[in-house]
Amino acid sequence: MEDISKIRVRYAETDQMGVVYYANYFVWMEVGRTNLLRNSGLSYKELEKEGYALPVLKAYAEYLNSAHYDEEVIIKSKFKGLQGPKFTIEYEIYDTENSLLVRGYTEHVFISKETRKVVKPPKKFLELIKKEA
Repeated sequence: MEDISKIRVRYAETDQMGVVYYANYFVWMEVGRTNLLRNSGLSYKELEKEGYALPVLKAYAEYLNSAHYDEEVIIKSKFKGLQGPKFTIEYEIYDTENSLLVRGYTEHVFISKETRKVVKPPKKFLELIKKEA
């Protein structure tokens, strides 16, 4: 499954030239990740209620072009890879003319909120990932 989120670039996300500051793309990836989980039928809020957290282990971005103040950007997010308790989500961020601005990924691991130790993903998540493969 691929999820699509849209965001309008806010003034606070840009530098003095009106260009999006590089770290904000990671914030947008989080928007994409949250929407991907929710729209796949398993919200982050639900996972937290069940005692799980999903810290980021790795975050990568390749910057190809810039977004600017007041432009709309499109964030495409999809599950890519599961290795035990770790999983990866890939992202592509486009402008409205379909030019690729940034591509990247984040890698996460399931941990218990209580113990902060790595745990197996819940069955519902494994079923969700299996459907995506």
